[in-house]
Amino acid sequence: MIKLALSPLAAIAAAALTLSPAAALAHAKLVASTPAANSKVAKVASIQLKFSEKLIASTVRAELVMTAMPGMTDHPPMKIAIASAMGKDGKSMTLTPKRVLVPGTYKVKWSAAGADTHRMGSEFSFIVK
Repeated sequence: MIKLALSPLAAIAAAALTLSPAAALAHAKLVASTPAANSKVAKVASIQLKFSEKLIASTVRAELVMTAMPGMTDHPPMKIAIASAMGKDGKSMTLTPKRVLVPGTYKVKWSAAGADTHRMGSEFSFIVK
């Protein structure tokens, strides 16, 4: 039988991974949104984001970008001013546009870290009719 000697730090890290594999593999993920990804909606007063775990508030970033407008070819991406607020549960966020969203295609981009402090992010689009 071969025995490997681990440094004290490596031994602690190995023990932590053995005792808590879920924590080592968990990352914050977007699990739902309103409006939903790829949906077509008549009106948007706010955008709700729900995550798989509690987020570290200081790591949360979100933006809303208009990427297309009906009747306009080659619409340049246009950042939309929003207010954002974390939910009391720490697992949700509300984005409120400062102005009414006109018909067009919008992209929500977000990034944040959960308990493992690994920053994750993604984006999704929706259409306002």
